[in-house]
Amino acid sequence: MKTKQISSLSALFALAFTSAALALSAPPTEPPAPGGDGPKPGGGSGRQRPKFEDLDKNKDGFITEDEVTKEQWERIKKRDKDNDGKVSKDEFGAPRPGGGGGGGGPRPGSGPKPN
Repeated sequence: MKTKQISSLSALFALAFTSAALALSAPPTEPPAPGGDGPKPGGGSGRQRPKFEDLDKNKDGFITEDEVTKEQWERIKKRDKDNDGKVSKDEFGAPRPGGGGGGGGPRPGSGPKPN
């Protein structure tokens, strides 16, 4: 009888020790940091456009080809309205040509319903 109690206590101790070890080895689960890679409201891709101030490396008020990567410049140069080879803060903040800018107008089908 005493042997059965010792075996049961040993098994219980081993189970408790294993559970504690597994709990300590699991990585902590923390919520994503603000602005992190979590899902974005509105179902967008989650990519945020860089700030003008971060791209204007020499702080002259314009973004030029030599201040950004080639891929960034291919996107940004489409905003150069006056074709002077540089993008001002006003040009950068304007809705993108060809869509994606939000437009500001009513969406199709969102107006009053006919009677």
